[in-house]
This record gives sequence, C-alpha cells and structure tokens, in this order.
Amino acid sequence: MKNSKLLAILCFLAIGSLALPSYASQIDILVENLVDKGVLTHGEAQQILTETKEEMRAELAQGKVEFLPSWVQGMKVGGDLRLRYQWEEKTGSEDRNRGRYRFRLGMEGKVNDKLKAAAGLATGGTDPRSTNQTMHNSFETPDIRLDYAYALWDINPQFMMEGGKMQGVKKLLFRPSDLLWDSDIHPEGGQLNFKTKVDSLDLFINNGFWVLDEIKTSSHDPFMFVIQPGFKYKFNGNTHLKAALAYYGFENVQGSALDHSGGTNTLTSSNVLKYDYDAVAPSVELGIKEPFGDVIPYLAIFGDYIYADDPGDNNKGWLAGVKFGDEKIKDFGHWQLKYQYRELEKDAWLDTFPDSDTYGGITDVKGHEVVLAFGLGKNTELNIDYYHSERISSSKEQDLVQVDWIMKF
Repeated sequence: MKNSKLLAILCFLAIGSLALPSYASQIDILVENLVDKGVLTHGEAQQILTETKEEMRAELAQGKVEFLPSWVQGMKVGGDLRLRYQWEEKTGSEDRNRGRYRFRLGMEGKVNDKLKAAAGLATGGTDPRSTNQTMHNSFETPDIRLDYAYALWDINPQFMMEGGKMQGVKKLLFRPSDLLWDSDIHPEGGQLNFKTKVDSLDLFINNGFWVLDEIKTSSHDPFMFVIQPGFKYKFNGNTHLKAALAYYGFENVQGSALDHSGGTNTLTSSNVLKYDYDAVAPSVELGIKEPFGDVIPYLAIFGDYIYADDPGDNNKGWLAGVKFGDEKIKDFGHWQLKYQYRELEKDAWLDTFPDSDTYGGITDVKGHEVVLAFGLGKNTELNIDYYHSERISSSKEQDLVQVDWIMKF
C-alpha cells in the first residue's frame, strides 16, 4: 500500500506531543484530510487508522508510550451508573415509591510489577450498606464519598496481601450469596490470601483481619478475623464444584454497641450486645455449563449456612438458591434468572452486615428473592428484583420491587 507505513509514522509524530484523550480524534482528522486531498483512498485510510490504534493500545498496555508518564499508562479507570425505581410495602407502613441512582468511579494504578494501589468514589451517605441516592429535597446536590482505598501486593503467584479499605467482601472471600454480607460493604484492615493448583483442583485460604471500631476512651477496640479454606474442583470442561468453610472470630464485640446496627440482636439492660458472635459458615456452589444444550448456557446451585455458638438459641441461618441462563450479562440478549430462599435467626449473625434490601438488613428474617437480568446491549442491562420477606418472630412482612438500569464503563 503506497506510503502507508510512512503516513502512519507521520501521523504518530504529528500528534506525539498531544494529551492522550485527544489522540484518537486528532489522528482521525489528519487522515480524513489526506483522503479529501486525494493522497489516500478510503481503504488505505481505514487500514492506517486500524493499525495505528492497535499499535497505540499495545504500547499503552506495555507502558511504552514515550510522551506519557509510565504511571498514567498503567492507570485503569472504570465505573458504573445505576438508575432505579423502587416500590416497597411493609406491615404497619404506607407504600413507598422512590427514584434512586448510584454512581461509582474507581481507579487502579501500578506502583511496580507486584504492587498496585486502588481507590473509588461513590454516591450515598455514611451507611456502609448503601451507595444509593434517593431523588428528593428539591434537586439538592448529593455527596460523593470515598468508597474504598487499598494497596494490593502480589508477593508471588501463591500469596497476595492487601490492606486499607478493601473493595468488597465478595473479592476477599468466597460467598455465593448475600445471606451474611451486603455487597456494598468494604471491610477495613488487612487481608492475606493463598492459592495453588493441583491438577484439576484449585486450593485457597482467605484470611482477614478487619477493624470494626476504634474507641479513643478504651483499649478494647472491637475487631474481627476470618479464616476460610476452600477448593474449586473441575470435573470436566463444563462442571465445577466450589466449597469453603469460614470461621469468623470476634473480639470485644460482646458488651459493645456497633454503629449501623439493625436493632435485632439481643442486648443487655445497658443496650450493648449480649453475646459473642464467633461462627462457622460453610458455602458451596455447583456450576454446570450447557446442562440442557444451548437452551440454558449455565446453571448453578448454591448455598450458605451460619452457626454461632455463644447465643445458644436463635443462632442459625441458611440460604439455598439456583440461577440459570447466561453466566454473565455482557451483551444484548444475555439473560439470567435467579431464585433464593433464606432464613437468618435473630442471633445467628451481627445485624450490621446482612443485605440491606432484605427487610432493611436485619436478622430475624426469612423470605424469598427472585431476580431477572436481561442484557440491553454491551455493558448495559436491565434487572428486576423482587423480595418477599417476613420476620421470624412475628407476622410482619415486606414486599420490595426494584427495577434497575445498569450501565458500566
């Protein structure tokens, strides 16, 4: 192709001093002008653009673009926007209709080949179980807050260490459901994870030391730790079994009053927690690709269980669920349907942590949840989520419907 290599080089040099966000648009304009003047055909111009942009992407990934600092080239930025309609009916309360939205923006940078730092911003207030913003108060301007900030050190292929306000329990532990942990909770403290592979068996141990509070008038600060050994076994290319057993240990929680409590755990006459909540929690998931041919691309059966020893009564919880359809929603027409049933007794778990959409995130709850997800296009989906929850100790009920439009970038 005539002069194509030379022209590509000239294009690169002509904009070499420009900032990266304008790179693509400037080279498009330059090549378009060359086409208008008859120097290039449309086919030659398209090939130049394709080759140059592919080369630029490769150099960015390798940190080799000379006119940009290496830390900029290693930076990853992403986020999501969720628009929600929510209807709620609860015993003793009027029906409630709300428009809500959530915006999150995260960035990750490489410090060196083994160390990276990450931070994120999100809408919402001080509630650790929600980044939603309700549409209200005559168009007032809502807050943007620090959502997470942590450092991650890949010590070697087997060991990973993390510290700070870490991004989500789901990334730190294996948990197939939200029986115990709301997805918005970002623990603070440290994490050490181990993984190795033996033939078709993946072994892992997740270890966390998480700070719950700091009390300036006392040296007995509440904290917790978790040890979770587990495995993932691949029977063949289509079927896997993943299971783990977590032990949660709590220190200085008994006799404390934790922030953001749901108000359902048993308290003493001094309004502090009566029990310690050390607990064992097994989790399991069986996943099968194309169990019935092309009709259903993926099927998973999953469950969680919790048992806290100290309370002696009302100290158990469990969840069982199934999901089928596409394993992930990535493009138009992808779909997934999920159903799960849960029971979480009053003192099975601290009422500061469970999913906030299940009767406000309290314990002493049982109920059903059905979720339908449908892909509207690349990186965008529609979710319809229905909850029917009941108090175990009373006849109070809650029905909740959430319709979400999710956009990822």
